[in-house]
Amino acid sequence: MRENPAGREHRSAAQPASVPLGLLLLLVTAGMLACGGLWTYILITRPAALARATVTPIFVVITPGAAPAAAAQPLATPTIALPVQATATFPPPPAGSLIQLGALVKVVDTGEGLRLRVEAGVEGKVNYLAMDYEVFEVREGPREASGFTWWYLVSQSDAARNGWGVSNYLQVTR
Repeated sequence: MRENPAGREHRSAAQPASVPLGLLLLLVTAGMLACGGLWTYILITRPAALARATVTPIFVVITPGAAPAAAAQPLATPTIALPVQATATFPPPPAGSLIQLGALVKVVDTGEGLRLRVEAGVEGKVNYLAMDYEVFEVREGPREASGFTWWYLVSQSDAARNGWGVSNYLQVTR
């Protein structure tokens, strides 16, 4: 190194220049803020990742007495008609159910819900699908229709949830 007239040392041309520490901290902080802002943007603009699956009820209407359309049969194949025996599709009413006017009943053991109908009978239009463990008040009945005992039920929480329900799926709660 050579000395200048004031007595200070000079750096040689081979020595690299240094970056001030404050500038380096500023660049690191700006980079971290940019990454955080990008991550926040990704989380906010991806509502599909936060969406919950919705339950879509599927209603299947089974019409008693309606025969399925006959399939085309080859003429060379003989067919034998076997007697068809009707099987019970509904369970018997619970033992000791004691349903009466003014009683509170809950829907039980339906699996897919109990159809509350405008009129007593399986031909009546469905007004509401009551799910298991929903509680209703008995307002009318009993009526015998379509081979079942029907009671007119009204929900305590919403009077629009009403209709005739089969006693086989009702259990007295109080």
